[in-house]
Amino acid sequence: MSLFLRINEELRESMRKRDTTRTSALRMLKSAIQYAGLEKGRAGEPSDPDVIAVITKEIRKREDSIARYRSGGREDLARQEESEIAVLRAYLPEPLSPEQLEELVRSAIRETGARSKAQLGAVIKAVLQQAGSRADGRQVRDVAERFLETRGS
Repeated sequence: MSLFLRINEELRESMRKRDTTRTSALRMLKSAIQYAGLEKGRAGEPSDPDVIAVITKEIRKREDSIARYRSGGREDLARQEESEIAVLRAYLPEPLSPEQLEELVRSAIRETGARSKAQLGAVIKAVLQQAGSRADGRQVRDVAERFLETRGS
């Protein structure tokens, strides 16, 4: 079963169970997936990588909202966003462990021959191609910068 169909099925189930938080998060996700398909001019069922990209984008939006809510003293809204993030993360593949990520970055640095931060983009691109949706671009960048700093010194 495709990821989009699984989300639809679980949306119906959450509606039957009257789980308002889960239903709200899944409705929003379904809408975002359909909108992304329209933007790209694609009709029909989206592919799993497309769905994963939308989920990742929606999680980032919520993380940004949490920071704004907390700075504004709205802990109740921050908790609501956190619960929606928990629902969304269930549809993402298992993330790489820090050790796995570091090994991928080391490998990418060797493959690209990167010696300084000037080649950071090539390293990040190589890691994300290998890791796919299992790695977050921000984390990849942080690890790659750390390794390239030590190499450049």
